[in-house]
Amino acid sequence: MTGAYSDAVRERCREPRRAGAWPDGDRGVATGSAGSLEAGAWTRLQVRVGADGRVVDTRFKVFGCSAAIASASYVADALIGATLAEAKAVAAGDVAAALDLPDGKHAMAALATEAARAAAEAWAAGVPGAALAGEPGPGIKEVVTS
Repeated sequence: MTGAYSDAVRERCREPRRAGAWPDGDRGVATGSAGSLEAGAWTRLQVRVGADGRVVDTRFKVFGCSAAIASASYVADALIGATLAEAKAVAAGDVAAALDLPDGKHAMAALATEAARAAAEAWAAGVPGAALAGEPGPGIKEVVTS
């Protein structure tokens, strides 16, 4: 590792995989978020779940430092093929270790895993679409953790 961040973090910041969002109301998508803009770090993660109950695709948006971006990108990749139980069980410590995050940045891994857990919980609650504007539409729920 050279500098403050590992090569894994720098690579995910240069080429963040799965960044973006699906349109409001997209069927088969659940959204979870964690953190807040006021606190200086926020992560939103969306999951698309297939008929077999496994995550088939993900998207993320993040506000924060390089560790926050890398953590969200890593978790979004890690969820592909996961069951909802596996998505809820992704551990922040595992993310921090995989990215070789500095001790002071482990909270960014926790935000990404909290957003993943919230998205899985939203899906399990029967979410038919995604709420991206902050105001869920009819029958649409976004789970937010703080």
